[in-house]
Amino acid sequence: MDKKMKVLLVTEYFTPKMFGGGQISAHQLAKTLVKKGLTVFVLTAHFSGLKRVEEMDGFTVVRTLKTGENPNAFKDNLRRLFWFQKSIKKELPLLDKKENFDIIHFLNTTAIPNFKINKKTFATINGYTNFCPKRNLFYKEKKACEECNPGKFVKCIVNSKFLGKYKMPWYVKYNPIIWMSVYSNHKKNNRNLDNVQNYFAISGFTEKMLIKNGVKKKNIFRVPNIIDIKDSDKIFHLKDKGVKIVFIGVLEKIKGTELVIRAFNKVNGDAKLLIFGDGSERKKLEKIAGPNVRFYGDVRYEFIPSIYKQSDAIVQSSLWPEPFSRIMLEATYFGKPIIATDNGGNSEGVIVGQNGFLVRNEEELVEKLNILINNENIRKDLGIKSRKIFEERFEKEMVTKKILNAYKKT
Repeated sequence: MDKKMKVLLVTEYFTPKMFGGGQISAHQLAKTLVKKGLTVFVLTAHFSGLKRVEEMDGFTVVRTLKTGENPNAFKDNLRRLFWFQKSIKKELPLLDKKENFDIIHFLNTTAIPNFKINKKTFATINGYTNFCPKRNLFYKEKKACEECNPGKFVKCIVNSKFLGKYKMPWYVKYNPIIWMSVYSNHKKNNRNLDNVQNYFAISGFTEKMLIKNGVKKKNIFRVPNIIDIKDSDKIFHLKDKGVKIVFIGVLEKIKGTELVIRAFNKVNGDAKLLIFGDGSERKKLEKIAGPNVRFYGDVRYEFIPSIYKQSDAIVQSSLWPEPFSRIMLEATYFGKPIIATDNGGNSEGVIVGQNGFLVRNEEELVEKLNILINNENIRKDLGIKSRKIFEERFEKEMVTKKILNAYKKT
């Protein structure tokens, strides 16, 4: 690999503007590529109080793109719709003309351009912007969905609460003008797949969606997000005794927290369900929670390693088909057994019978929780294999090598 190779990473949001695992993965990729000798630039959106250009961890951040301040707010989503792609079309060629990049890598689905670029291009598929008008492949917020049409979309949106991460008020949910705008934008996003040469699919499920939408298999590289957990000396004191089952995530319907609580209320044995995260469903969830369920709210990321270390098992209960949750990567890193719902990319992190279980409903979840809660030896064995799976599939050097090989091959 040419040490002078120059790479541009394009992402809508970037440190310190954080809204989830995507921004963490983007920062870790940039730092890792620099350590491998590449020259790295990050093109991202500018927000008040941030420098237009700055050096960070050995790479250059250029903040000249425009987008909405908050992807969870309606007005800001409109700004994203009208500003973001226009700003990419304006700013990316200007920066490329100045720096002459060898590779341009779009790090999230919203950044995939609506125009072709005469450079070697890659995009990481970490979401469903190009496949689903609602961006979550979650039909009526009841089951996974892999294809759409106008009639199906209308039935879906009027029976849903969320449009992406945005909770819809009635004047959006029942507005035919909004329906047409959202669906039209979805078709544009789908056509944008033709504007990138190569794709990184973070799971087999996202690879399948790419192929289904016309991308050739030879142009797809199956590579998970880079994870580089820095162990912290910050201790989060858990006073609860007994077996600790941990859920980490936002408390919204799509995350399946209600499923976990209802199942846990039925388990046998001395165990606690510890829930870390917050969201609009919290009050409802607290009402149905049994006496052995604890709500800790949001915690700073520096305490997450301590929480994992004190846990006995992790539950990842998303009802929607998540591409591949960072929770799965973190759980395998810390060598923890995992119980996950059988959808989306969850099967990437769980090999059934080796490091955990995949479940399809509440009854199966109760069964698997009882197995882990009442069998310490099984927990230990699954945990050891979970760490081994991390080392074999998700270890940073291995993932980095796959990315660099893809850059070099194409």
